[in-house]
Amino acid sequence: MSETNPPLPANSQTSTILTKAYEALGKIIDEIVILRVTTVVGTVTAEDAADPSKPTTITVAPAGQLVAHSAINTALGDANVVISKGFLDDDALNKLHTQALADSRTIRRESVDMLRSAIQSILGPVQG
Repeated sequence: MSETNPPLPANSQTSTILTKAYEALGKIIDEIVILRVTTVVGTVTAEDAADPSKPTTITVAPAGQLVAHSAINTALGDANVVISKGFLDDDALNKLHTQALADSRTIRRESVDMLRSAIQSILGPVQG
């Protein structure tokens, strides 16, 4: 994401706080653009799932796993979907992943609304 830093007040402590807030906001916006949903049926290990500052790393056991993964760039409309054959053949699993995608879109929309509200409370009304 390319951006221009806003002008900051002369007070260096305030400048540092605003710079960090601006950088954090940019990171949040970057992360909101890509919607990722992974559905795994089988033996998996999830690392860093409880730490919001890190992406969750999922390790899938080497055999007998059914996986569907979707990554959607919501800004460009580009999507990457990876689905294992066994997953593709099971209607219930397809519905499970489709529902997970729908839930993720709702959560993303709510997150964007909360972010917009937070920005508006700081900067005033935001267009768009």
